[in-house]
Amino acid sequence: MQHLENRLEDTENWALVLSPGEQQRVAFVRVFLQQPDLLFLDEATSALDEPTEAALYGQLRRRLPHATIASIAHRSTLRRFHDLHLDIPTGKIEPLSRQAA
Repeated sequence: MQHLENRLEDTENWALVLSPGEQQRVAFVRVFLQQPDLLFLDEATSALDEPTEAALYGQLRRRLPHATIASIAHRSTLRRFHDLHLDIPTGKIEPLSRQAA
């Protein structure tokens, strides 16, 4: 993807140029550059393998230590990167310890 580094501002239809996983990695790079205080992620790593997902979420916690991050995901592997977990069917909000998650 290095050949695309000078094209971040292009308005090209990136879905035709990049794979879903590449699009998700680019989205994370944009987050790292923008440094938001609030971040809402909806299936942000669905096209990535678990090691890449873990690396990106680890970077989120390191680079945005004070940001509020809300994630929607089907994978339980993301639980360890969040302090709270909402179980939709029951409506329960459960605090998670880093060791238990």
